[in-house]
Order: sequence, then structure tokens, then C-alpha cells
Amino acid sequence: MFAPFAPPARRLLGTTALLAVVALASPAAAQPSTNATVNLIQLLIKNKVITQKAGEELLAQAEAEAAQARAALTANMPAPSGSGAVAAGTAVAAATLPAPAAGTIRVPYIPEALRAKITDDIKKEVLAQAEAEGWAASNLVPDWVKGVTLYGDVRFRNESVLYSQANTNELIDFAEFNEISPIDINANTNPTGFPLLNTQTDRQSRFRLRARLGLKAKLSDEAEIGFRLATGDDRSPISTNQVLGGGLTKKEIWLDQAYVRLTPASWATATFGRSTNPFRNSRGLFDTVELVFDNDLNFDGVSVKLNAKEFLADDVRLSLTGGAFPLSYTSVSFPNNSTAKAGDGASKWLFSGQLTAGYTIGKSGFAIDGSVAYHSFKGVQGQLSTPCALFNGNTQCSTDQFQPISLRKGNTLFFLRNIAEDPANPNNFAQPQLLGLALDYDVLDINAAVAAPIAKGIDAVVSGQYIRNLSSKRSDLCRFNPKGLPINNIIVADPVAGAAAGTAAANFYTNPCVADANGRIARYDGGNQGYLIRGIVGVPEPKKFGDWNVELSYRYIESDATLDSFSDSDFHLGGTNAKGYTIGGSFGLSRNVFLTGRWLSANQISGPPLAIDVLQIDLVAEF
Repeated sequence: MFAPFAPPARRLLGTTALLAVVALASPAAAQPSTNATVNLIQLLIKNKVITQKAGEELLAQAEAEAAQARAALTANMPAPSGSGAVAAGTAVAAATLPAPAAGTIRVPYIPEALRAKITDDIKKEVLAQAEAEGWAASNLVPDWVKGVTLYGDVRFRNESVLYSQANTNELIDFAEFNEISPIDINANTNPTGFPLLNTQTDRQSRFRLRARLGLKAKLSDEAEIGFRLATGDDRSPISTNQVLGGGLTKKEIWLDQAYVRLTPASWATATFGRSTNPFRNSRGLFDTVELVFDNDLNFDGVSVKLNAKEFLADDVRLSLTGGAFPLSYTSVSFPNNSTAKAGDGASKWLFSGQLTAGYTIGKSGFAIDGSVAYHSFKGVQGQLSTPCALFNGNTQCSTDQFQPISLRKGNTLFFLRNIAEDPANPNNFAQPQLLGLALDYDVLDINAAVAAPIAKGIDAVVSGQYIRNLSSKRSDLCRFNPKGLPINNIIVADPVAGAAAGTAAANFYTNPCVADANGRIARYDGGNQGYLIRGIVGVPEPKKFGDWNVELSYRYIESDATLDSFSDSDFHLGGTNAKGYTIGGSFGLSRNVFLTGRWLSANQISGPPLAIDVLQIDLVAEF
């Protein structure tokens, strides 16, 4: 192993040293002094150099001296080290024996324990020199390879979705509308209608798979890179689930994460690229962030975290996190049919900041954690276009790029296009429309948790989240009146006329901007707040056989408390405008393998009834 990497002199040194080690440790060298003395005396007798009697006396003397030397070495000799062990042993032996008779040849004896010590010391010296001088194989692997970590997980899910038969069956699927838009809203020119949600037909035992594989490489104390691949049915920002089936076709793999992380100081970390949510609690005490962000959501952009841990007592935690995350950019070619291109006015961004603090009371394990965050979504509120003549072959209007990148369900919407009438057919012309968000979103996000041990290895954690959209203004709903009116989260029946109050998914021809006696918009049926309360007992993250936990939570999230496109995708099948409870638990089957079951029961807060129950049974294996 050494020869290809060492100069000749060094190879000779290493080979010689190793041969010495082998020789000292070999059975042939086990009894050098006794055999040599006996053979020498017998040779002298055979050649008649001495008489038989004299030889026997010499043999007796040799055995006595050998016994005396062994006793002296065992009792008095200090522990030798290094390649000078032989000389040290010889010197001690010579110092403790009586002077030999004239003409006597003395052969020193090296005990077995001493030979083993010499062998071990020489091995250490040779290997240390090999590593220091770079001619041993153990030093041929680059340092960065030692910092590489592979990780991943596979989750197999059996999911059933159960709908109430009392649900209305006329809810427009605005997420699908947004995907295939523009859609003509004129029933006379679009007889096929609009995409509708499934609200009454159950979907039972659908098999779904999630597979993720990641790599982290620590390049130095200051730099780390990482990436992760994941499955997924589509480009959705919040789900990496893959529905199994489809004729046994192969499944798609997406780039889920890719980042560079710099740590210029022990208290400062900056992450660039696409990485995990920087606003989740790293201690795992309160993962109640899903009112605003789904647990599988990753962030594109830059985040910085300042951690004051090293400046505080061990039982105190304090950190500050901030980031800038682009959601979408204005197309560089918009509008396509004009030499004057649009600027960055329709580019969408998320700017966030969070202060996190915590305290652990002595050695009791009782801990309190909390955070306050502010998430400002810029450029997401829709704008009504200038009068747009589509009858002459034009395909774009001035504010088309304010269309949301993705939608789920819940947020209040309106039509972005102010479509001009066709002078050739003013009463019956196509009206292909795009959807936009009626309100702006600047979300205050408050989290808190209390954890206490109740038995060995068993904790009880109570956590909560409260959110409020500080930029939700009812006046914004009617800012374009009589154009660009809200089309959902409105009351259709006219309470002034005494009709029974009712709601519908959308009514494109009803003006909801009717003021009541107090000047409020009487027909708006939405809100801007939400909360979640959760209790967990057991092991928060099962890692081995027998680990378990049980969970119970309740949540209430109004229509415009936050963007529906990024919130939890499981409860009520995603979105806002929902309330209900979740009950579940986990059990460890073996090391890093566990089983989880959850029942999520949700109802719509405002609008027509839409009750959805979801049962999920997951088998998860991770490394």
C-alpha cells in the first residue's frame, strides 16, 4: 500500500520497520535466550571444549541466572516505549544481575509482555510517520469526502377521502380554473361551463408514495452545500406525494432542494438557494406552522439566522431569522404583441422575519418556547386591467401577470380583465377571464409551546398558533366597483328583500358591494384570522421499536387569514376557510421505521357546506 506513493528511501524505512515488527512478534522469536544458551553449551561439550561435568554446571548456572533476570525485570523494570525498548530492557537486566564469571557469554532474555509492548510501539511509530508524511492509504481520501452525509426517507400512504352527502355539488374548482384559464364566463358562448369540485363522491384506499434522497457536504467549517431529490405528481409547491398506479408507469423525480450555506461566525448562518422552511422550530416542540406554510414546503431565495446561544445561559434560547424569497417574476416578453414590455410591477415576493425565544427550567425538562413572525407577500394582490379589446384578436390584457401562480381554495377572488364589449355583438361576446386575489396579505404569525416530561422518555407538549392578515381590508373588495367584483365568499340571497340567507361558490353577475346601515359590505362572508391548538403525548419523533405518541388538535382558519396556496394540503384537502379537528398517533416498529395514522375532519366556515374527512395511514422508513 505504501510503495506507489513513497520515495525509495522512505519505502525501505517503512519495509524494514514492518519486518522488525513481524520478527519480534513471530513464534520463532518467542524464546531466544534459553535456546541459544543451551545450544551453545551442548556444542562446546560435543567438540570437547569443556567436559560433560563442566557443561552441566554451566547449564545449571544459566538457568539460575535466567530465572533471576526474569524476576528482576518483572519487579523493577520501568515500562519501555519506542524503538529503544530493547536497549532499555538489556540495561536493566545487566544492572540487576551479578557479575558473570570470566569468559562467560551472557545472552539477555526479553519477556513476552515486553516483546508485545515493543511491537505495539513500533507499529504506532510507523503508522504515525506514514500519516504525517502522506505515504499511507488512510490519508489519500480528501477531507471534504469525510464531511458528506446521505439522508432520505420513503413513505407509503393509504389515503381515503370521505365527503358528506349534505355538501353542495356546485362548487367551482378555482384551482383548476386558474390552471386552464382563460375561461369564457359567458354561458352563451361557453356552453361547457366551468370546472367543478368533487364534493360528494368518496375516494377510498388510494395508495400514494413519497421518496426523498438528500446529500449534505461540509466543505469546511464555514461552508456547506446540499441538495435533495423527491417524487411528486406535479410541480405543486407543497406536496411531494406520488399517486401509485397509472398503468405501472415510472414516476417523476423533482429537484426538491439545492443550497449553499455559509457560517461566517458561530452565531450567524446564511442560506442561498432552495432549502427547508427556515421559520420552523428546530427543537421540534411546536410544529404548528402549517396554518401559513405546509410542512413539506421549501423556500427559494436567501435566509439569514442569528443565534445568540453562545452569549446566553445554557437554559435560554434566542434567535432572529429573516429572508427574501421570490415567488414569481414578471415575464420578460410580456406583453408578447407589444414592443413596450412590462416592468417588475407584477413580480411576487415574500419577505419574512421571525424572533424566536425559549427557556428550560433547570434540570426538570420543563420548557417554554415561542416565536413572533411577520410574513409580507408583495405583488400578490390582483389589479383590474385597462379596458381590454379581445374581440379583435388580442390575447392579453394589461394585468394578466397578476394571476396567482397557484391556488387551492378559500381566498377571495375577482376577475382581472376589464373586457371591452364587441361593437359587432354587444350583447353576446366571449369573455375569457383570469382570476386574481382580491386582498393583500401581510400575515402576523404567533407560535407558542409548553413541554413537560411526565415519565421516563415520555413528554407532554401543548402548542398553539395564531395568525392574522393585517392587510385584509373590506374596502379593497369593492375598490373597482362596478368592475372587478368579488366572485366567491359572498352572500347571494338579498337579506334586505327578506329572502332566506344563502351562499354560493360564485355568482358572476351579482354585485356584493351593497352597504348595510353601518356602511359595511353586507354580502361579504369571509374573515382574516386563524388559530390552531395541538396536544401531543409520547415521543415527538419515534426512532425505535416501542416509541409512541398520540395527537389531538383543533384549527379554525378563515378565508383570507393567509394565502391558501401554501397552507397545509391535507386538512380539508388544502386551502383556507375551514375548521375542524385532527386525531392521530405514531408507533415505532424498528430502528427508524414507524407507523402513523391520522383522521382529519373538516368543514367549511363560510359559504355552501363542504365537509371533508381524510384518513391517512403511513408507513415511514428513514435514514
